[in-house]
Amino acid sequence: MKTDAILSKAEARIARCYVDGMIGKEIAEACHISYNTVIRHTQNIYEKIGRRSIHSLVAWWFCTNFDIDLAEVMRRLGALCLLSLFCAYTIGGGDYERMARRTARRGRRNEVELLIEG
Repeated sequence: MKTDAILSKAEARIARCYVDGMIGKEIAEACHISYNTVIRHTQNIYEKIGRRSIHSLVAWWFCTNFDIDLAEVMRRLGALCLLSLFCAYTIGGGDYERMARRTARRGRRNEVELLIEG
């Protein structure tokens, strides 16, 4: 994602409308321009930021307007996911204890079956 992209006033207005949750026809009505103009500005924005979706456009807008380093955010999210997996593994008792519990359950089940047969 190109964080150094500079948008024209019209493109910035269109981008802000997308951030506000509007769709193409609503943007055209709000800005008093044609729908095809909205599409053209959107395509120009996509070329400037290096992405081709509304979600990435909104992410780009927030990153540039609030000085957010997206790489740092992704690194922290990855660390949070690994930490949550580690905690779940630790709280769950790990594989050894889980296997011991399964073996104990199977052993009890076999004993009950033997008592019924006998």
